[in-house]
Amino acid sequence: MLHAIFRKNIYIIALVSALFLGACSKQNQLEKDLEAYADRLESFTGIVVDDVDNRYSLNLAPKTSLKQDVPDFTINLREFYAFNECSLNQLVAQRNTALGKMQLPSARFAYETQLIAQMRACADFLRSADGKNEELVNKLESWTITKQASLPLVWANLITQSNETYGMLSKSSGFIQGNASDDFQGTKQALRYLISSKTEHPVDLSALEGHLQQLDNSNLLSKKWRSQLLVKRQLDAMSALLTQYLQTNTCNTPAQEKDLNIMRNIFTLFFAEKIQPVGGELNRYHYQLSPIIAELLAIHDWPESFSSFVKTHHFVEHEEYKASMQKHIELWQSLFRRCG
Repeated sequence: MLHAIFRKNIYIIALVSALFLGACSKQNQLEKDLEAYADRLESFTGIVVDDVDNRYSLNLAPKTSLKQDVPDFTINLREFYAFNECSLNQLVAQRNTALGKMQLPSARFAYETQLIAQMRACADFLRSADGKNEELVNKLESWTITKQASLPLVWANLITQSNETYGMLSKSSGFIQGNASDDFQGTKQALRYLISSKTEHPVDLSALEGHLQQLDNSNLLSKKWRSQLLVKRQLDAMSALLTQYLQTNTCNTPAQEKDLNIMRNIFTLFFAEKIQPVGGELNRYHYQLSPIIAELLAIHDWPESFSSFVKTHHFVEHEEYKASMQKHIELWQSLFRRCG
């Protein structure tokens, strides 16, 4: 019996490991295809491709340096208990528990939006009750203004301090696959939700955490940024090879013409059928996500290290990637015209 259970457990572990390794392998398929492409070009032409730096880390500044200082705001609990006709007491008590004081950035932001909404509702209720609550109403309105003023800072910490969003920007594993597994639509929807949460209140914590989990599951932004850096570096090295090959093969003999036909096959099998389709999806992701990223950067005064990091990886490096891709294609076109 024990042997049977042991064998079953081993089988389960092996199955889970296989599934995990399979998923990791697919996330690195772009890297494997580029390496195969370079190896084939090297072996056929005899021209050695320069070694490419395979480190594609995204060095976002530490969380602590990105955290916004939210002004302390304390209210005497006895003052809050004066609002026993509203539901503020329960909300404030929730924040003052041990768990409430250790809230995640998402829980803290959702709580603050709900508190502000409850303050406003309570002020409206007291104002219309019997006209004898002017002092309480004024106090509530003053607290609401103070809380509202600090809310953008709490929202900024939601973006920079949540593990899900920090990882989405900085995780250093995997590349895009150019298919549904990238979860492009889910990422776009989640980013739009985060932006809307800055102004559309109160925020539902369950919905907020669901969108954060979506971003954590896909990590599409970091994968996209790492992918365009990977492609750029690899294509730059192979473009140098093609430039050298163009200098030696002028298509003046039957042998050279035959070689160019083989090169055309290499182009088709490795670049046109494997690399370019992923590059096309990378461009689609970029152009549809860019307005969202630009809006995110524009609606808050972010630390320079944060805004510079996002601008560099999303906008500057994409232009560099495009230039490398265009140059590589133009070199192939020049090669094909030799025997045209």
